[in-house]
Amino acid sequence: MESSAAPQPALENSAGKVRILLQTFTHLVPGSDLPQHLWKRDFDSAQERIIPYRDHFGLDKIECFFLFDHHGHDHTVPEEKVPVLWYKWTGESLIRVYEELPSKIQKELRKWPFTWEGRKFHKLQKGPDGEYDPEDRREIIKSQLYLGVPIFENDIEFLREYPEHALWLKNHLDPKLWAKIGPFCHLPGEAAE
Repeated sequence: MESSAAPQPALENSAGKVRILLQTFTHLVPGSDLPQHLWKRDFDSAQERIIPYRDHFGLDKIECFFLFDHHGHDHTVPEEKVPVLWYKWTGESLIRVYEELPSKIQKELRKWPFTWEGRKFHKLQKGPDGEYDPEDRREIIKSQLYLGVPIFENDIEFLREYPEHALWLKNHLDPKLWAKIGPFCHLPGEAAE
């Protein structure tokens, strides 16, 4: 089986429970318009959840995915087996993929329960001083860079105060992302610009 070459119409019946896996690239993501392309309406947080994967908007042309879990208004607790519809976004239209999902993607989807209450996200806790632990803070900065979120002066100050965390970021970031903050970190042994 293969992808349909023709753009697909919107899903007329958005009342049934369904998972929609949308595959695209970071430079093609149409912002908040995806539900318009799927259901011809705005996103409704009472009916859907969006789970991004590899949404590294700080980098261009990175393959990324969005999982839309559509529950409708039924938020029953038991886990259900629901259909998974696979689409690719070309930058102009949705193309339905009629192939079986690759095993790697199936495995990743199993990590994300469909149930409304089944997913618990870890929220970072701040310490008694109101600040994040330094390891958590560097992870936040790393995430901000990958998401394309601007880095603030207090983030740079943190990296200057803790050069070991700046060095960790240098070793764990894509070089294009490190280039955005590296010159401001003043790591020992590196010339400041």
